[in-house]
Amino acid sequence: MSQEIIQEISPDKRALTGFHPAIVWTCRVMTGIGAVVLAIMMFLSVADICGRNFFHKPIDGTYEIVSLMVVLVGCLGLGYCQLVKGNIMIDVVTKRLSPRWQAILNVISYLISIAVCGLVCWQISLRMHDYMLKQLGGKTITLGIVLWPFMFIMAVCFAWVTMIFCIDLYHAFREVLKR
Repeated sequence: MSQEIIQEISPDKRALTGFHPAIVWTCRVMTGIGAVVLAIMMFLSVADICGRNFFHKPIDGTYEIVSLMVVLVGCLGLGYCQLVKGNIMIDVVTKRLSPRWQAILNVISYLISIAVCGLVCWQISLRMHDYMLKQLGGKTITLGIVLWPFMFIMAVCFAWVTMIFCIDLYHAFREVLKR
C-alpha cells in the first residue's frame, strides 16, 4: 500500500524524456536554489522565534525577509513542477475520455497556462520597471529592501515555466494529431 502511494506521488522520470537535458538541468538548479532559500528561511524563522522567546530580542525585519523568500521558493520551483507534471490534476472525468480527447483537453489547458503565465510575467516586468525608475516605493517598510530584484527573478521564473508550457503544448499537439 505505502509503496503504491510513494510511486503515485513521486515524479515520473519518463516525463523528463521529452525535454532537452539543459532544460532539465536548469529546472533542477532552480529547484535546488529554492530548496536552499527554504532552508535559510526555516533557520531564520527558528532563530527569530528563539530570540523572541528566550532572549526577548527578535530579529528585526524577519517578516519581510521571509515574505520575500517565500516568493523566491514558490517561483523557483514552478518549472520543475511542470516538467515532472507534479501539478494537481483531477482526472475523475478526464480519465473516462478517449486518449484523443484527453490530449485535446491538454492542449486547451496548456494554452490557458501559457496565456496566464505570460500575462503574469509581463505584468511583473512592467511593475519591476516602474520600481526601478522610481525613488519612492518599491522597498520594504522596515528594512528598506529593494523589491525589483525579487520581481526580476519572478519574471524570469514565469517566463521559464511559460517556455516549458510551450514545449508541453507542442507535445500535446503531436499527441492530438497522432491519434
